[in-house]
Amino acid sequence: MKQTNRKLQSYLNFGALIITVVVANILGNFYYKRLDLTAEKRYTLSKTSISLVGKLQEKLYFRLYLEGEMSPRFKRLKMEIRDLILEFREASKGKIELEIINPFTNVGDKEMEEILESYANKGINPVRDVDKENPDETRIKYLLPGAQLFYKNQTVSVNFFDYDVGLDPEENISRAIDNIEYEVANALRLVTTEQKKRVVVADGNGEMIYEGFESLAQELQKYYDISALNMNFRDPNSALPWAKQIMADKVHAETIFINGLHRRLNSNDLLMVVKPISDYTEQELYLIDQFIMQGGKVIWLIDPVRIEIDSFRNYKQVLAQNYGLENITASLFHYGVGIKNSLLMDQKCNRIPIPAAGRMELIDFPYFPLFQESSFSHIITKNMGTVWSQFPATLDPKVRPTLNMYPLLVSSPYTKVITTPAPVDLETVYMNMKEPEYRQSLRQGEQLSGVLIEGQFRSKFRFMKKYGDINHLDSGTGQMIIIADGDIVRNPSGSRGAPFPTGYDKISGLTFSNKKFMLNCIDYLLEGKGLIEIRAKERKLRLLDPEKSRVEKSYWQWYSILAPIGIMLIFGFINYFIRNKRYT
Repeated sequence: MKQTNRKLQSYLNFGALIITVVVANILGNFYYKRLDLTAEKRYTLSKTSISLVGKLQEKLYFRLYLEGEMSPRFKRLKMEIRDLILEFREASKGKIELEIINPFTNVGDKEMEEILESYANKGINPVRDVDKENPDETRIKYLLPGAQLFYKNQTVSVNFFDYDVGLDPEENISRAIDNIEYEVANALRLVTTEQKKRVVVADGNGEMIYEGFESLAQELQKYYDISALNMNFRDPNSALPWAKQIMADKVHAETIFINGLHRRLNSNDLLMVVKPISDYTEQELYLIDQFIMQGGKVIWLIDPVRIEIDSFRNYKQVLAQNYGLENITASLFHYGVGIKNSLLMDQKCNRIPIPAAGRMELIDFPYFPLFQESSFSHIITKNMGTVWSQFPATLDPKVRPTLNMYPLLVSSPYTKVITTPAPVDLETVYMNMKEPEYRQSLRQGEQLSGVLIEGQFRSKFRFMKKYGDINHLDSGTGQMIIIADGDIVRNPSGSRGAPFPTGYDKISGLTFSNKKFMLNCIDYLLEGKGLIEIRAKERKLRLLDPEKSRVEKSYWQWYSILAPIGIMLIFGFINYFIRNKRYT
């Protein structure tokens, strides 16, 4: 009787287990919940992401194009994207719908190129996926590691993979995985922002705001209202908006003009000064000074030295000369940063083609340094990628008790700084970079070409002449970023008139992280740490050793098949002997 009751109880327990599993699976089809047990909380959305999701008023459709046959690396990226979107869907209380499709289904080779071009025009960049998992076969496929968001009447494209020349394939995938939440949150910001902040670009002194700046301007227009403002007092066109008022009161023409510029500048949140080629007047610098004292943010992109790579098309040697930006340099020195009339050379650099022995040869060009994340990394440069600079100068920060300074662009230790004016000769560079002895001479240590300043600024004009009749401020809390290279924001012109992306190198076909760096700078100054903190989150990926995986692949395949069976058999035999001993 007791044995019968035990058997009945055993059957009842087994039945309850089956029912529990079935019910759990049924509920799992309707409810999604995942416990994040990772040490770095990889699958926990940040407060910024949750806040952006909370702004959704209706359904948002998320269409991911990363589907089909692909290498294990991109499969991992796809699964990470899918899992994180499910977290966003959960946080949105079902307002986000996910769809994963393969855009290359039933597509022939002739149609492939058209499809790739059409998606590139939408802002989703195709990549070549090289799969070498099988040592006897290498498979190359095109993938679209991107997505589109459809919300109300808006469509936003998202790229989840940017190839960085300084990283190997696994590191590139790891960085892409690190940035998934940022890319999705950034797209949500685009579709949910109702009132944009205002960015103004200084004009009137030969600044690079038209040719060469188009790509970044187009990107900024997605997030901010962007305009140009001519502040050059020596240019009659700068006074045209106030021409009627000036004609009506010529006695106070200068005051009307200055007050008008002052109000227009102060209606913006951020000022960008992009590579002026002539110096600013004291009046212009006064306007900028008071803009800073009232809490305005400023990004200075200053080239103190005149030299362009295009000059070498006609000459093998070019003289690097100073622009003579004494007033700008004096103002920056007052705010805490000396900008040197110099050229930075770095062994860690981009390459250029030069004619040698009747053919074009790519050589390391030390005047084109590549900046990467350094040991001094600020949140702006965390997980940033490689930034390409062209003929940058160097900065010399000064101690200011009320200001905090943070390095942004730091060179490698293998550098040399040349004081200008100085000649730059391509043949000399070609010969020098082939000599180990010369490379050994590049040992002047890490150099600074970009810095962030925060804190309490003192007005440069507190003991000097005041311009206009608007209240003058002697000090104010503000932020500014100073970069000793204006070409960081430059984009090459395309053959059809459309600009290439910011940081695109026509020679290598690679796009460096210049645009990402600049957007980080602007987002940090205008939006705070919210979005950038998402990008800076540390995520530790426990990756397998690829070579060990290849050699021991068969062993682990058989192990994963036989080990569970062996464990079950052992457990079965132990259970049999225990029950046999207990009940017999």
